[in-house]
Amino acid sequence: MQSDKEIVDLCLNEGIHHFEKIIKSYNNYVFGVMMRITAGNVHFSEDLTQMAFLRAMKYLDSYDSSKEIKTWLVQIAINCFKNEIRTNNKYVNVEDFSNQQAYEKKDDDFFNMIKPLSTTERIIFTLKYVYDYKNKDIAKSLSININTIKSIIKRALVKLK
Repeated sequence: MQSDKEIVDLCLNEGIHHFEKIIKSYNNYVFGVMMRITAGNVHFSEDLTQMAFLRAMKYLDSYDSSKEIKTWLVQIAINCFKNEIRTNNKYVNVEDFSNQQAYEKKDDDFFNMIKPLSTTERIIFTLKYVYDYKNKDIAKSLSININTIKSIIKRALVKLK
């Protein structure tokens, strides 16, 4: 089995058609993160996942192979989420996420639990407690000071009590 670095090298040297292997490996992971961040908005999550992979293909030459590719893909997806909310706002208003109809499956409890959180709190909470990211990795991915990350986590936990 090829490593992610080998697949990226193949994409850069032999053609982007090799990127399909990365998509197959990480599609569900990125989609799962987006489902939690969007509070279960399936269509928005699908679109964000697709946008993230398209951007990843476009900017594959800027990928730092010393980092995990799934972390890089999630970072791209989160940036897509922020851009879509800021620019298009076609899915839902950020403030209306709490009124969003949750994805009706096993994650209903999770979606209902995170409804009171702001978008930033939801992103950080999801990365920390669902995907086990370390505070420093969240701070680096989101370009936010680590102390701010800690404050946001603390504020989110207070809201959820």
